[in-house]
Amino acid sequence: MSLYVKDTYHATVIGISGKFLGSLEGDRFRSMLDDCKSQGKTRLVLDLAETDLMDSTAIGLLIAGLTSMRRVGGDIRLANMKKRIRNLFLMTRLLGPVFASYDSLELAAASYQSPSVEA
Repeated sequence: MSLYVKDTYHATVIGISGKFLGSLEGDRFRSMLDDCKSQGKTRLVLDLAETDLMDSTAIGLLIAGLTSMRRVGGDIRLANMKKRIRNLFLMTRLLGPVFASYDSLELAAASYQSPSVEA
């Protein structure tokens, strides 16, 4: 798995490429979220366009990260989900009630500026 962080006008984008296996990459992902939070970057968008696989531990990390960001007034929104990943979030009933999902990075970042932007 590879990760990148990029700041946009309204949010910080974290891109995840490859297989996101929480048991292997959990510490690195948590550290990245902690770094963002310590820098005041709490409006995050996860770019999942290149994410091929996600295990249950990775989903747990996302939920923990979301909880952590919301405690300080932030959020984590998802963008560019492949069908396989989207189905995983739908089956676990996390898409909608827990995580907001957008078809593009632009829409996800803009959603922080304008609450009228729909997923």
